[in-house]
Amino acid sequence: MANPFEIMVSNLNELGFFGFLLPWIFIFAITFGILAKTKVLGDDMRVSAVVSIVLGFFVVGFGGPFLADFFVNIFGIAAMVIAGILVLVLFMGMTGMSLEKIGDNKAVLVFFIGLAILIFFVALGGLFVRFTDDAAAIVLIIIVFAAAVAFITGAGNKKD
Repeated sequence: MANPFEIMVSNLNELGFFGFLLPWIFIFAITFGILAKTKVLGDDMRVSAVVSIVLGFFVVGFGGPFLADFFVNIFGIAAMVIAGILVLVLFMGMTGMSLEKIGDNKAVLVFFIGLAILIFFVALGGLFVRFTDDAAAIVLIIIVFAAAVAFITGAGNKKD
């Protein structure tokens, strides 16, 4: 017997939920938020809403399946990374490490910027970057080694 959630996701995918509706809502929300905040088109929110609706259709029409695949990849990968960071923060809290001092460490900032760039390129998938399993393993090993060296040497820590 098939899992009902698999059937639901499959049906939503066939209906264009992930390929059209979610990217359109995302583009609409971002555009409307920017137009409403900056008030570039004036104080009338109806004008901003109409422009955001039209822009959402144009972007989804231009991006098509590639845009949907990009959003699915980037948000899926980001969710796994955020879950990993949460586990790391929980372990740090359990060991008594001060979570407030994490932002003072330059190595941690560089790590997160690099991680964001890596997530972006992995989410691009087959367009520009061929990211095989071997390449992912090599990048992960380099990141772990860099983090270990930064932790051991205390790189980026402020001395009082």
